[in-house]
Amino acid sequence: MAKVTVNGIEVEVDPSYTILKAAEKAGISIPTFCYHPRMDPAGSCRICAVELEDSKRVVMSCVTPVSDGMKVLTESPKIHDARKTNLELLLLHHPLDCPVCDCGGECPLQNMSFAYGATESRFESHRNDEPEDLKSDVLVFNANRCILCGKCVRICDEIQDVHAIGFINRGFDTIIGPPLGKKLDCEFCGDCLEVCPTGAITDHFVRYKFRPWQLEQHQTTCTNCAAGCQMHVETENESIVRVTSKEGLGPNEGSICVVGRFGFNHVQTPQRFDTPYMRVEHRLVPASWEELLPELGNRLNAIRRKGTDRIAGLISPRVSLEDAYAFQSFFRKVLRSNMIDTGARYGFMNAALPIVEATGTLRPLVDHEDLLKAKVILLVGTDPVAESNITGLFLKRAARKNRARLYVVDSEAITLSNRASDHIRVNPGGESLFVSVLSEEIVSGGNLNSEWLTRKEELFKNWNVDPGAYQRLVHDLKTAETGILVTGRKMFRNEKANQSIKNMMKMIGALGWIEREGCGILPIPEAANDLGVLMMGATYEWLPGLLDARNESSRKKWESAWGTTLSYGSGGGLGQILQGIEEGKINALITIGENPIGHFPSGSKVRQILGKLDLIVSLDMFQNELVDMAHFVLPASSSFERVGHFVSVEGFVQKSVQTMAHWGESLPDWEILEKISHAMGSPMGFDSSENLMQEILRFLPDLSPSTRNGEHFVGKTGDIHLVNPLAPSSLLPIPGEKISENASRTKIVEIPAHKANRSSVSRRYASWNEKDQPVLCEIGQIPGEGEFIFSMTKSLFHSGKMTLQDPNLKKIQSEGKLRINRQTARKRKIKKGEKITLSSAYGRCSFTVEPSPMVSEFELLFPEHFADSQVLALFPPEIALSPETGTPTIPRIRVSLSNETVV
Repeated sequence: MAKVTVNGIEVEVDPSYTILKAAEKAGISIPTFCYHPRMDPAGSCRICAVELEDSKRVVMSCVTPVSDGMKVLTESPKIHDARKTNLELLLLHHPLDCPVCDCGGECPLQNMSFAYGATESRFESHRNDEPEDLKSDVLVFNANRCILCGKCVRICDEIQDVHAIGFINRGFDTIIGPPLGKKLDCEFCGDCLEVCPTGAITDHFVRYKFRPWQLEQHQTTCTNCAAGCQMHVETENESIVRVTSKEGLGPNEGSICVVGRFGFNHVQTPQRFDTPYMRVEHRLVPASWEELLPELGNRLNAIRRKGTDRIAGLISPRVSLEDAYAFQSFFRKVLRSNMIDTGARYGFMNAALPIVEATGTLRPLVDHEDLLKAKVILLVGTDPVAESNITGLFLKRAARKNRARLYVVDSEAITLSNRASDHIRVNPGGESLFVSVLSEEIVSGGNLNSEWLTRKEELFKNWNVDPGAYQRLVHDLKTAETGILVTGRKMFRNEKANQSIKNMMKMIGALGWIEREGCGILPIPEAANDLGVLMMGATYEWLPGLLDARNESSRKKWESAWGTTLSYGSGGGLGQILQGIEEGKINALITIGENPIGHFPSGSKVRQILGKLDLIVSLDMFQNELVDMAHFVLPASSSFERVGHFVSVEGFVQKSVQTMAHWGESLPDWEILEKISHAMGSPMGFDSSENLMQEILRFLPDLSPSTRNGEHFVGKTGDIHLVNPLAPSSLLPIPGEKISENASRTKIVEIPAHKANRSSVSRRYASWNEKDQPVLCEIGQIPGEGEFIFSMTKSLFHSGKMTLQDPNLKKIQSEGKLRINRQTARKRKIKKGEKITLSSAYGRCSFTVEPSPMVSEFELLFPEHFADSQVLALFPPEIALSPETGTPTIPRIRVSLSNETVV
């Protein structure tokens, strides 16, 4: 350690520290422009100058390492003059346009100019006068305001790894922008906008619309994906104006993706429902809550009296813990039904069910920090940059800075492919076969029997797998000290997803990754609160805490905790709900943010099946096909308008807060359900979101809030504290409360960490692992001559269909385009923007084409957010459900291509 004195304050620091970091530890602030804590120091702006007392030298504190006995002055006449001179040089070409600059009022250059009296320059020179670069749909570059600190270029290179902008020209003519004067083409994360210390980079969406001192700032959690980013929502008159981030805050450490930063205006569009509606004589007409609720309560009571499981419910995995808990409570305790399911059924349940079976928890074994320490990382069937952008940033950092061996197994080239040690590019649909062969290779120790050897050879011969890359992967998996397997959306929606996830669990067990700290599997949830909604028991398989809802012992525990009787029947998920409606056993459907019609081809007759219902109640924000059929439409609040908690991909439980006024008469989902229960004469008793969360934490203390760069909690995960049958509910444990030895409670409630407890997981896994060996996944055929494999992917610029209502994001991506291999497009003389037609055995549909080098030769990809009934008509009309998980499968399909256009 080195002892350093800064302004007379002695601190002991690591010898690797710079003077800037040592001063920070001493509680002394040094001004900077070009410095950024997550990037390598540049020392270009020279504002961080300090004086060394002994030698009287002036050095740059951000790049000068400390030495033992060093004495530093951060303020002195010499330093004041040096900084003032540097500011005068910066202002030589900087226009004094603070009154019209969006950065005015929060500009470090403006603040320092006043602080050091550098408002006038002693130097003379011809002022640069570059025209603003307005070509981008998102960002505006004003080179005249730029001080060439380089932070925007470096964050794009070092953190985002996108390299979209750079220094152009030399000397006094140097500017920053996209190469060759082209239109900016990037991920539009806005990190460059965030770190710019002047008004050189602004955005089109909020330009000239505010002054910083007019805005109120709220820290909250982004709910567009499961990354759990912390962000600042800035409002004026309770309307959202912009979203910013703070360096070092939350799991994202200050970065936000394009959807989080710019996709906030869909909650403020006229298309949103602002009042309840009820059907009167075949028409939906506006109604007040007071006149609507008694009618709705009477109709639900009439159906409830017919018996159990007569009313079904579907809930979006984008809602909060509070909403999901209230949802399952309302159905099980009030409606006497376990016919409930969540949107996680469309994909993530294929991972959740086998993982819970094997480990007993949905809390991850590893987090983003573990990615940075891993020696080998395997990505299978996922594009983390699109699915969980911050997970993608950590993976980029792990490969680029920490030299992790990164392997990508996918049919298409993803963003991370250029950082991979090997991209094992299987033909479309071959991922499941690859996983099964790899798992058997690891589990058997390389002793493959003749059948497995045949399939392994088939993998090399027919599915484009490079034998050398495969062997390198096997070697690295077996020898690496720490390793992580990351999987996601493409694998979850694979026809053999359930078996593939089981094979992955078998493999990581054989590698010793279950017991070894820093190792494991990291499944990336598809929606913001997939994990939390399932933990709350918002599906027919599980009660809160992931207890089996069909198990009598589990039901008795919750009956005792709730002080009620759970008299529902066997229950069922999406498939059983549709079957029950068709057979007349289910008479009503209540949905929260879910529209099953939009997930299936019209030939599946889902619309016709739902038409048999006596009652449809839709809690939603926007119109959709189900809303058009509903008898009651109840306006739901967005996550910006209410308090809630969400479980991130890393297992952090983070809070979202109310940042804007409620839209019209909209209400939180849990509050709407509470109002309905009152109208039915069976109130649940939730009078606030705080009251609701308190009940959740009484039973499930391991869901206590936590976040990175905040307070970390320690303890066991997976604890469920249900009331003793003899104890009154008032004696339920409260998180953090010490329990008296004389009370009915039996233990002290410990507040847990965000990751799974390895010892309990290992015990559960050991008994599960004895059951089966890896299963060989049968797969579809390779496309024939002139055929392609068509499938749908996630867009980087949208989150579900809801953001298609966002004017900001629609400006970036307003329509879905069919991505086709660039070489294939050239051979077929198909140009960008042209229309082509795809034909399958079930239908035809025309698409606008976008050639791409990332797509494989036989593959065609389309963003699922834009998939309408015409696109879905390409798929089989039958409702195909996985026999293991009940997930509906929209498979990859074989199509032919023509230059004709469907009229």
